[in-house]
Amino acid sequence: MSSAPFWGIICPMMNHRSSVTNRTWRRHGRVLPVLLLLSFLLHLPHLRAQGPDENPDTRVENLLATMSVEERVGQLFLITFVGNDTGPDGDIARLITQDHVGGVVLLASNSNFVNNADTPRQVAELTNALQALALGQGAQIPLFVAVDHEGDGYPFTRITGGTTPLPSAMAIGATWDPANARAVGQITGLELAAMGVNLLLGPSVDVLRNPRPSGQGDMGTRTFGGDPWWVGRMGRAYIEGVHQGSGGRVATVAKHFPGHGGSDRLPDEEVATVDKSLQELKEVELAPFIAVTAGSPGEDAVTDALMSSHIRYRGFQGEVRRFTAPISFDAEGMGAILSLDELAPWRATGLMVSDSLGVPAVRKYFDPTLGSFPHRRIAKEAFLAGNDLLLLSQFDLHNDWATQVENIHDTIAFFREEYRANPAFAARVDEAVARILRLKMRLYPDFTPEAVQVHPEAANQVCGLGGQVTQHIANQALTLLYPDANAVPPPPRRGERILILTDARQVRECFAPHCRPFAPLSQTAVEEAILRAYGPQGTAQIDGADITSLPFGRLKKYLRGEPVDVDVEELLASADWIILAQQDLNPVKGPNSDTVKLFLNDSRSTLYDARLVVFAFNAPYYLDTTEISKLSLYLGAYSKVEPFVEAAVRALFGELTPVGAPPVDVAGINYDLQRQLAPDPDQTIPLALLEPSDGGPLLPPVQVRLRAGPLLDGNGHPVADGVTVAFYAEYTDGSRTLLRRSETTEGNAEVQFTLPAAGQVRFRAESGKATNSRTVVLTIQSPPTATPSPTPTEPPTPTPPPVRTTAPPSPTPEATVLPAGTDRPARAAALLLALSATTVTALVGLVLLGQERRKHKVLVVRWLALVTIGGMGGYLVYLLLTR
Repeated sequence: MSSAPFWGIICPMMNHRSSVTNRTWRRHGRVLPVLLLLSFLLHLPHLRAQGPDENPDTRVENLLATMSVEERVGQLFLITFVGNDTGPDGDIARLITQDHVGGVVLLASNSNFVNNADTPRQVAELTNALQALALGQGAQIPLFVAVDHEGDGYPFTRITGGTTPLPSAMAIGATWDPANARAVGQITGLELAAMGVNLLLGPSVDVLRNPRPSGQGDMGTRTFGGDPWWVGRMGRAYIEGVHQGSGGRVATVAKHFPGHGGSDRLPDEEVATVDKSLQELKEVELAPFIAVTAGSPGEDAVTDALMSSHIRYRGFQGEVRRFTAPISFDAEGMGAILSLDELAPWRATGLMVSDSLGVPAVRKYFDPTLGSFPHRRIAKEAFLAGNDLLLLSQFDLHNDWATQVENIHDTIAFFREEYRANPAFAARVDEAVARILRLKMRLYPDFTPEAVQVHPEAANQVCGLGGQVTQHIANQALTLLYPDANAVPPPPRRGERILILTDARQVRECFAPHCRPFAPLSQTAVEEAILRAYGPQGTAQIDGADITSLPFGRLKKYLRGEPVDVDVEELLASADWIILAQQDLNPVKGPNSDTVKLFLNDSRSTLYDARLVVFAFNAPYYLDTTEISKLSLYLGAYSKVEPFVEAAVRALFGELTPVGAPPVDVAGINYDLQRQLAPDPDQTIPLALLEPSDGGPLLPPVQVRLRAGPLLDGNGHPVADGVTVAFYAEYTDGSRTLLRRSETTEGNAEVQFTLPAAGQVRFRAESGKATNSRTVVLTIQSPPTATPSPTPTEPPTPTPPPVRTTAPPSPTPEATVLPAGTDRPARAAALLLALSATTVTALVGLVLLGQERRKHKVLVVRWLALVTIGGMGGYLVYLLLTR
């Protein structure tokens, strides 16, 4: 807001040469500069904030108008690159400065960084250098810098060095506490923001309704669970945490839209198929995506983007024999989903990001013979299907970086040609770029190096401090799968021999010389945890000489009769405890991952006089009922990072009581998730009378309001929203009436109704197989017999206390709290009014100055000064009161 109007009034007065004006100015005018200075200082914060607080759509339009075709098209691409050389002659520098790509994805497998204690500083320096390239030319638009950071260490957490070891999504789900999801999100957001990463490719909100332990299509612990309501609730809490922890500087990309929990294979390997109609998808797969997009853009719990997946559908729109294309390439299919009433409001500004367009599933879909890789067609079809941001990763047939670079350059050039030649394509590009810019402006109100870049040394200090949160979640998630709590064996004693066999598979993050093989779950991880707590440095109840640790491979060779360099048979025969540390069941990525099943199905496993223990450091559903029955103890830990190993060991020694519950079906222990989440049939449902609330006599008709709950499920947690509760009335004559049904919100259900007649009524509530509830008794008196005397005035009905009901409340006027900056129109109007009044007064005074005698002129000038000072003072008071 300019201060020119003030000077327009004051300057003529200061320049008036009459002695009258000069004397008046000496008497009153020196107050004006002070008022002007105060006014400027009060307005300064608003002047500085005026740019970022400008209407987002206007800012986007203004920036888009300044961008060249090259800059617009480049914003559509999110690319991977090899190495960390950001010099002007490097591949990534040319892609940023010449092709104007909109973002990059960081991967240890591409040698962008090395995972060690110094990784946060490495990443921060790299992101600073990349952002400097983007901000140093053209429209000066910052990059998206993206990573996968799902938790559970390698392979779905890319940055593991120097950062907090985070739990898997399923471990969070096993706690049944959204506060844990929020806490992990806060750590993730804080650490990524400190490193300059601003786009999280997560969380996964897929619903694992039917686990596939065979390995094909197995999602393992990458999902919060198998119930759509709980997955959506955990997803919202996690997203909220990311936004809060990062201070709004990290955006989330919920995946894998529209959900591949029900698919028959992992889409990275081959295009997956789901046999469901759109209505069926809404009930399960789509429900969490609807949950994380519900709300206004920019709200903490609302995701910024969705990642489309390479899944095709049969019977999608009612045609049983018709297959869609993979939804990420199907404009009709994706359009039908995004136009649903539940998703359309979010889509108006929400960003769609493609999954990697170079994975084997895409290669096979576009050429089953794998003889070609039509990179132009792949990118164009993905874009026209509705993806705004295209992830070009593994973007050739053979993962050759030189070929990928050529394909990326050529694809971007092709898009530029299409933009110039095809107005419809150009309009689609502008629409997508507008969404991209809107999100970048939300991350960075100012596109300046100071606003975008981070402090590398601070990154090392901020990261890696969340271990206590992870340990808390590990303790809460740990689940006793078998046997019952009263049959758990006593802990190992001093002198007992312990044989630990671990799925210590070797992996490599890349194939550069600095990338050495390592085991995400090391061969000695369990042994080290035992010795830390119970060895000589702990309680000294276990001697290190009594523990032997071997990898699964040795046991598997022994079971197959192959030569082994240790006497496995002797170790098995002499052991008092045999502990099997299991991960998933994936023969491709873990050739020895089936060792536990081989051992339990081998007749020799029953010959050893040892207690058999399995620690499940991944999903809990890989063993069948017969295999589990041979165990002394089966614990579900859901994650392999150190805090979860620690929790499993402490439970073995009786120091920690498992309190978690599986968030997915576990057929081997007859654990059916949907049955478990139904209202517990053994509970007594609490029932409360909310209205009438006083203890006076009741005369018909009587307004009654009841609340049932909290209802608990089979795991002892409040039931999900939407569970039906039936309310009944029982009368003294033995009759029973269903009054009304209601649905739960946060475990409670309420009803309201009118009782028109006198009598005694007993109220009860039922839900599913939970048929026991507390009873509320209400006695309504008969109205008095009519007499000639005047009818006494009935006392006013007491106002019931405010309670939350499932029905939407009636609209009532309430105060509106405006966000910062939205009161500017009111301020402008007030200022305009003050200035107008002052200006009119000044003009009238100037006319009078030309007509009155000298004495009168003194009075006029004096009044002019006083009016101006009064107007300025009043305006300043207004400013102070409205700050």
